[in-house]
Amino acid sequence: MSIKDIFEIKKLPSVFFLVIAVVGTFVFYGGNYVLIKADPKTTVGFYAYIIWLLGCGLLITNIIKFIITQIRVFYLTIQLKKEYRKTLENLDAHEISVIREFFIQNRHALDFPFDHPVITGLISKDVLFITSSLGPNSFMINGKKTTFTMNKYMRSVINPNEYFGLNKMTQEQIEQSRPHFLEKGIWNY
Repeated sequence: MSIKDIFEIKKLPSVFFLVIAVVGTFVFYGGNYVLIKADPKTTVGFYAYIIWLLGCGLLITNIIKFIITQIRVFYLTIQLKKEYRKTLENLDAHEISVIREFFIQNRHALDFPFDHPVITGLISKDVLFITSSLGPNSFMINGKKTTFTMNKYMRSVINPNEYFGLNKMTQEQIEQSRPHFLEKGIWNY
């Protein structure tokens, strides 16, 4: 355990500080509601009071750090979503058709040719990731295809009816705009 672990609100030391703060509050300021009272003027009471003050101070520090971290995460999430929206605006029709396929099939992972330029472009833009059960640096290849998943944050930004207009498209229009390599094995420009 390091010093940093003491200042994490979700770690065990924070629970101890909370217990010390609550118990100390009742022991020192509980009035008639507690059986055991401590007087800070005695030797034992003085040391207990110091421990209580330190526990309260560390608990308050942990709470402030937690709030600052949550605010930071909130603003970073907003910034990330703006960047993802900008990325989505700059995709071409072929890249959009690949992303649309995830929503048409309502799946989180699809097989695509790993060496196709559109797929490699989506990988470089952090839209698609190679999924693997063998670890983050390895992947399984099935012929010329491998399994890809869409960035979960990118997926949360997309409203398929607004972005693709799926509710306005007929079934025939959807079939014509699907990536051709899913059916024929080649990308037919």
